[in-house]
Amino acid sequence: MSMVKASAYSEEEIADIKAKYQEMITFCGTLSEYDRKRLDSAFELAFTQHEGTRRKSGEPYIYHPIAVARIVAEEIGGLDVTSIICALLHDVVEDTPITLDYIEKHFSQNVSKIIDGLTKITGFFEKRNLANKTAENLRKLLLTLGEDIRVILIKLADRLHNMRTLNSMPEKKQLTIASETLFLYAPLAHRLGLYRIKSELEDLAMKYTEKDLYKDIATKLQNTKKLREDYIAAFIAPIVERLPKIGVNKFRVFGRPKHIYSIAQKIKHKEVPFEEIYDLFAIRIIIDVPQADEKSICWNVYAMVSDLYNPNPDRLRDWIASPRSNGYESLHTTVMGPNGKWVEVQIRSERMDMVAEKGIAAHWKYKGGKNEGKFDKWLEKVHELLTEKSENAIEWLNSFRHELYESEIFVYTPKGEMKFFPAGASVLDFAFDIHTDLGCSCIGAKIDGKLQPISYKLKNGDQIEVLTNKKQTPSEQWLNFTVTSRARSKIKSFLQNERRIVAESGKEMLERKLRSLKINYSQNVINELVHYFRFSDSLDFLYAIASETFDLNELKNIKFNGEEIDYSQKGKKPIPIDDGEIQLKGDEIAASDISIFGGFADRVDFSIANCCKPVSGDEVFGFVTIGKGIRIHRTDCPNARQLITEYPYRVVSVKWGKSASDPLFLASLRINGIDDIGLVNKITNIISGELKINMRSISLNARDGIFEGEIHIFIKDNMQLKQLTKKLKEVEGVYSVNRIN
Repeated sequence: MSMVKASAYSEEEIADIKAKYQEMITFCGTLSEYDRKRLDSAFELAFTQHEGTRRKSGEPYIYHPIAVARIVAEEIGGLDVTSIICALLHDVVEDTPITLDYIEKHFSQNVSKIIDGLTKITGFFEKRNLANKTAENLRKLLLTLGEDIRVILIKLADRLHNMRTLNSMPEKKQLTIASETLFLYAPLAHRLGLYRIKSELEDLAMKYTEKDLYKDIATKLQNTKKLREDYIAAFIAPIVERLPKIGVNKFRVFGRPKHIYSIAQKIKHKEVPFEEIYDLFAIRIIIDVPQADEKSICWNVYAMVSDLYNPNPDRLRDWIASPRSNGYESLHTTVMGPNGKWVEVQIRSERMDMVAEKGIAAHWKYKGGKNEGKFDKWLEKVHELLTEKSENAIEWLNSFRHELYESEIFVYTPKGEMKFFPAGASVLDFAFDIHTDLGCSCIGAKIDGKLQPISYKLKNGDQIEVLTNKKQTPSEQWLNFTVTSRARSKIKSFLQNERRIVAESGKEMLERKLRSLKINYSQNVINELVHYFRFSDSLDFLYAIASETFDLNELKNIKFNGEEIDYSQKGKKPIPIDDGEIQLKGDEIAASDISIFGGFADRVDFSIANCCKPVSGDEVFGFVTIGKGIRIHRTDCPNARQLITEYPYRVVSVKWGKSASDPLFLASLRINGIDDIGLVNKITNIISGELKINMRSISLNARDGIFEGEIHIFIKDNMQLKQLTKKLKEVEGVYSVNRIN
């Protein structure tokens, strides 16, 4: 391999670059002389074009494409040399003068097409709404999903390496990239069956979105590692001993800890502490048997495990008989191990494990398998959604995310064809999946001989016959009954057409009103009014005019300077912090108590988000709202991922400052435990007496010896909240105390 002169790097760096490339090559398998030459050519092009460029960490930029290529070759696996070449060149067209024509000429048309899919859109948004930029880029990328899956796989490898090296990025960028990863890339990796990559993406993202909780769980996992390893060793010993006795001689049995993100979700959703999560670890039994014998032998292994340990019948999952739509096959059961601990056991073959670990890439190795048809059908659905026209890219992105959810049910057509839907799907979802006309005219269904309404939620095994009426048409209410992106997009498309017809009269009404006010009618003026009155788009605005839900007389109070609203004359007062969100002592809190960066002055209009109620000391970010200043959210807010992903340009860094006025913040706690005489007195003594905290309200309800309730208090910062939580947990009979969003 030749190496061009690289004066921009030191001799040590050049030697390290060569070493990293050679190490990556070792994961590419056996290469022909032709393929090795192609790889070397791709590397040299990437090296020369990125020469002198460095990452935020200060290291040579070429480390990044080499690392992405290694992830493609080693961790995703199953892909060809073309994929590794594209990984090496994935940033060349976007960041250097090299063109796609050059790539096609010197490599191939396939390489050029894949890199085109990986290249961000440039120049496309000069005359479009910036809010659509992220969604449009993702849409372009995802359009290739049905054409060449390698684009998505390389993009996931690129995102994984970016997450692994996110520490060197500015804090705002860390939050943006981490939130986008949780919002879209981790679910996408999951849907493609890349479970290991999905789990790592989630853990790495949580490291930046929920720093305190991440550190707490990581520390506890490390501290309990030896105990867990000893327990797993004792648990699997009798399994290893018995497997040969039932005719299974080639196998692997090992334990795997739950991922930090997964544990965090259980802590939050089940409202239990780390110590009380019953399935902190799982074991995997992987058998090496012929494909024809997989199902029967997996069930034999299950029978052996359930003889050793008592199984929980409610926790049995058979994804061998009915694999997930991404091809995942495995038997899952949860059994009672020694010392009263629940352990999840996964049983699968080597082929199933390859599919489970490598996802869609593994299907290429095992072509012709029974699961490929289901995955191909999912790809067809996704591609149909991707190619549908939509004026609102953000709405489209949210529709696509519906297709990434895992929980599935299966139902049957009248002729016995099996179909899969997300959990919660309705009769309408089924009807639209069959045909758009069937969905639009659906009035109900006959299910297992009984009449059911369009809102009926489908159950596993239902056999469905759709009932129609030619006079039936979709309504806005139908969106409450549907979960699939296909059904929702078809309903919205119908409603949008209806709204356009009505909006035409609104357009005429607006034009007449503007003429009477001597304001020129133009699209720019409409856009200004849409923004000023906070409508989502011009169609909604014109529809509101036509339906008389918007009063055109409000236009009299607006002054225009040409085609732009003169905001200096609008006379609007700053909107105060919502009542009940924050209580102040003495004078009102000044905006300077929160230092806001990112191009904004210190003294700005701001308010505390009601959805997550941040308090001083919480990890927070600012979101620039329309007309309401900056809204302060916690980084672990339930709405954070979506806000940051869809509107990254409206996110600003926020830092708590010192305040002489000593503001108080409203926080809420949920508490439960064993009911006892004097319990309320003990709790209120800690809050008001011992810690001198101002309590807004407390409500405790007892039933059958168990109590639960909510406490709303005004506190100075999150340290005081943590102190209170700790004290309440020490009260005899109190089982859990958790902060409420």
